Amino acid sequence: MNIYGDMRICTKCDMKADVVENGKDYCAECWWESFSNTGIKLKDYHKQEKENNIERTKSNQKKV
Repeated sequence: MNIYGDMRICTKCDMKADVVENGKDYCAECWWESFSNTGIKLKDYHKQEKENNIERTKSNQKKV
């Protein structure tokens, strides 16, 4: 529900909308699939980023 009291619904999946892009309402997952151009799902992207951060941390600790 937004400040005007109405509920926004994703135009693709009928879930609660998180983002308005070009006048259309999207949930975060549908927005990511439409506009990120990565070819992977949002949760998979987060998982990959988490793994990359762990690897970076390990490599930085080895250098010290």
